[in-house]
Amino acid sequence: MARRLQARTGTPGGCLLNGCLTILGLLLVAVVGVWIWLETQPARDDAQARKNLRENAERLRDRLGEAAGDGSLPDTEIAQVFPPSKPAKGFVSVTRQGDAVTVVAELLGQGPPRAFIFVYARLVTGCYAFEVLPPAPGAPRPSIRELSQEACVAGVATRSVPDRRDQQPHGSK
Repeated sequence: MARRLQARTGTPGGCLLNGCLTILGLLLVAVVGVWIWLETQPARDDAQARKNLRENAERLRDRLGEAAGDGSLPDTEIAQVFPPSKPAKGFVSVTRQGDAVTVVAELLGQGPPRAFIFVYARLVTGCYAFEVLPPAPGAPRPSIRELSQEACVAGVATRSVPDRRDQQPHGSK
């Protein structure tokens, strides 16, 4: 009768081979997981910075509403709400149309600071128009809308009602 050769499950060679493959497999999974986490870190930092930018804009809207609570909004109160160090490039434009005031400002949002080799933080900028309507009963609540960077650089807040002079052809008078 022929005797079959069988490896026993408790031999040192079988355990070593099975253990090494398991450890290598777990190490591979860990390396891939860390790699994915590091690759998606900039997107998470950018999302946090944009959230901070929106919170800054809402906080400034509330402060602008408090400043306009007495029925007037002089330039000195606007300068207190938007100090020169707060906007991203120090840009603030004020447009008055009757009793309505439109403030266009470029704001800065900051993500969480990171320290890998160098300390850095993700920064994003956004342009917002804050519109304070004429005084009405109760505290005014300014409206807020995001503008494109080109509109912010030009200092123009596009209104919902276009001016009739803008619709005429350039050659006619």
